[in-house]
Amino acid sequence: MAEDDDSYWNSSSAKGFSWDDSSDSVVLPSASISSSSSNTPATDLVTFEAGLSTSSQVADRVREATKLISAAAELPEPSISQLVGLKDVRKLEAELLTVRKNYAKLQQDRFQPSSATQTVQDMVLGRPFSLEGFRSLQDKEGLLDSALEWGDGEVVLAVAIMLKNTLKRSKFLAIMSSRQEAADQLISHMVVRLELREVVDLLVSLDRSHEAGVVAYKQAVNTNSLEIRSRNLKQTLVNNLKSHLDADLVVEQINLSERLAPVINGEVGQVDRQAGSLVGASVLKSLLYLSTHHYGAAENLLHSPLALRKMHRLTDKQFTWVSLRARAVGEAWDDCLGP
Repeated sequence: MAEDDDSYWNSSSAKGFSWDDSSDSVVLPSASISSSSSNTPATDLVTFEAGLSTSSQVADRVREATKLISAAAELPEPSISQLVGLKDVRKLEAELLTVRKNYAKLQQDRFQPSSATQTVQDMVLGRPFSLEGFRSLQDKEGLLDSALEWGDGEVVLAVAIMLKNTLKRSKFLAIMSSRQEAADQLISHMVVRLELREVVDLLVSLDRSHEAGVVAYKQAVNTNSLEIRSRNLKQTLVNNLKSHLDADLVVEQINLSERLAPVINGEVGQVDRQAGSLVGASVLKSLLYLSTHHYGAAENLLHSPLALRKMHRLTDKQFTWVSLRARAVGEAWDDCLGP
């Protein structure tokens, strides 16, 4: 039994490859594991068998594929109607001719700018456009006039910005002075972007000093430091608000800022008083604060309520009502009774 098993495992039915072999087929050996003893059960037999492909079958398949390829190559080229369906061939040919004409026109006009009206229309409708072709002053004026005729603010703004970036300042101001609507669009855009200094210069150049003063004032008070605010307001008053209708109000704000700045600095340690709230306070609110914490201060002191009343010319009703309210909140009833 043992000798038979050893001879089985040591033997092989596989045949090596030889160039002298006349057969073109490659035969896989039939691999099987079986017991040489009749006592081994049939269920323990495992057999692997592979089908064999002959050279004639392979040649038949190759010939069949060759015939199919040749037949496909000999088919006629499909027509337009076969490619696009059952549409009218003449209609398709007409459309193709139109496309070719349009393409030829685009090739011819690719270096020529569109008209001002067509460019503005493309801008309004969201189509591709270019402003590079408008180089002369006359073309740029015509483009701006077309934008104003359409009445689209974004288009007017885009053209105005283009003029601002491409023209000399003198020519740009000449165009804007005769087209105030375009100037308004540009100024609003610059204010939103906080380009206030450029806005002031533009308004002054356009002889709109009143609006220039308002913008300059807005720029001057854009700080939380009363010292800097007072200095900015003085400079603005000299440069832009000298003959302004509200020049007196600006002077009063300067006086109030100069009075409150030392008061706030002197009460840094008094956290409960919240002196920082006086940065943007009005005259009456400042009076309420001074009447609450410095009611009995002498008139020659900056934090005196009486001095504040005298400088800003408050009426008796204004001063009495605010002071009475401040003393009542502090429960200083003797001060409420008066002399």
